[in-house]
Amino acid sequence: MLRLKRLTRIALSALAPVLIATAAPAQAAYPERPVTVIVAWTAGGATDLLTRGIQDAFQKALGGQVVVKNVPGAAGTLGTAEAARSAPDGYTILVSPIGPITLQPHRMKLDYSYDSFETVCKLVDSPVVLMAAPNSKYKNVAEVVAAAKAAPGKVPYGSTGPGTIPHVSMIAFAKAAGIDIKHVPYKGSADVVQGLLTNTVDLFTDQPNLVPQYNLTALGIFASNRIPTYKDIPTLKEAGYDLQFSIWNSMFAPKGTPEPIMAKLEAACRTALADQGVIENLGRQRQPIDFLDRKAASAFIAAEFKKNGELLSEAGLKVK
Repeated sequence: MLRLKRLTRIALSALAPVLIATAAPAQAAYPERPVTVIVAWTAGGATDLLTRGIQDAFQKALGGQVVVKNVPGAAGTLGTAEAARSAPDGYTILVSPIGPITLQPHRMKLDYSYDSFETVCKLVDSPVVLMAAPNSKYKNVAEVVAAAKAAPGKVPYGSTGPGTIPHVSMIAFAKAAGIDIKHVPYKGSADVVQGLLTNTVDLFTDQPNLVPQYNLTALGIFASNRIPTYKDIPTLKEAGYDLQFSIWNSMFAPKGTPEPIMAKLEAACRTALADQGVIENLGRQRQPIDFLDRKAASAFIAAEFKKNGELLSEAGLKVK
């Protein structure tokens, strides 16, 4: 009996290294299958263009295929909710702008909040631009204000949904200018651009990468000073309205995603944004890279959530 126990111990000891060697690659293999990146907006929109702009470099750095999935609707909350419900295994992640994470949870009851996610990194941050169609009758902010004062409630502007920065920034602009303009919400920025191009709406405020992508007319930028990347675009302050709004995009994973996977996603994010092709691509898109690692980005998102709750309260858009 003792001999049998001794032989069993020897056999298990011999087998242990094999078991360890077999198990180790399973953790190191991530990603073993395609990683889905949810974009909660329509294809061809600002966040979609950004995500596809970093896609190749990101998947190369991650070591596996990355697939972009568009899930538009409800001011970005449909796709964001899908990402929040996904298994925290690193195979479904989210690239999102400011709205669905730090604005919409304040103004409607959702199944998620900003703390339903682990922040992977911050990608870009840029002041928003007031834009019009290529053939627009408006060439500057003063002409918009004059038209709106001549026909109160008649000048239509598009947004990516109620309570989004494109909506809130125009509320602030209208208030500062003392004008009444008509809000027309859409599912995503690509849809608003089509509204501009078909003269359904006259104006749109959103990320500046849409301007070169669709040859739009930039009327003004929501920043205190002109920015080198947009030196040809006058500020709203130059027109007499000291308004500052920006839209950032960050990468997120569902809450509870394991630390080794989070570390790998963060490293891939850092590497992708340092890629020369990505730098040139986002430069053409006028999307300023503003990388923050997990720790810094998480603190930034928490501060944004608090600040934007106060902004929505002032605009009368926060859920009571």
